[in-house]
Amino acid sequence: MGTVGGFAGGAGGGVAGDVAKGQACLFGGLGVCVTVRPEGLAVNHGMSYYGVHWQTLLPYAVGLAGAALFTHRALRTAAARTPYPAHLRGMAGWFVALLAGIVLTPYTLGGAVDWAHRGLGAALFALQLLLAGRLVAWAHGDAVGVAFFLLQLGGGVLAAVYVLQTEGLLIHGEATFQLGFALVLARTLPLIAPAIAAPPIAAPSPAAGGAPAAAPAAAPGSAAAVSCQ
Repeated sequence: MGTVGGFAGGAGGGVAGDVAKGQACLFGGLGVCVTVRPEGLAVNHGMSYYGVHWQTLLPYAVGLAGAALFTHRALRTAAARTPYPAHLRGMAGWFVALLAGIVLTPYTLGGAVDWAHRGLGAALFALQLLLAGRLVAWAHGDAVGVAFFLLQLGGGVLAAVYVLQTEGLLIHGEATFQLGFALVLARTLPLIAPAIAAPPIAAPSPAAGGAPAAAPAAAPGSAAAVSCQ
């Protein structure tokens, strides 16, 4: 299928593919970070732990940047075929801005920077919950989409329980939340913005070097038929 209006291979394939690429960046980067510093799974500083150590800063930043850019492209690609295109494009922009803010405010600086980091993280989670809920609603409450949204919500609750504690499962809640969010996008966006069929291929004209079309046969008894006799 051709590319039509920015939908590579149709909205479903292009959008779902971008969501998958974004999650590959996020969890691929996180996997590298955990391999280098596995203690991050137990210190209860969430994914942000890997943004304050030089050994893991690069895969952490690259993973978040890839997730932000591919998710942003998926949302903007699908936006034109949703009920509120400008609203979805705006949320896509805020998604990138909040992720960038989280990377640029390492919590180890303490004080106002630490609280800014926490505030940006809370705002990002709220945005993702609002966006996922809106997409599920636009998909008319698709049962699979609802199940993925509940998975996201469960991860958010788990993260919220441990966010201010010294020990716990913060990173596990964050990872579950992000996975649920990605699954909601991958499920609902193709339903809301279905694939666009490629336009039919026009027959080549004689001027373009194609064979001329055969003239229709004259009907018996017509003037054209008589003139040939």
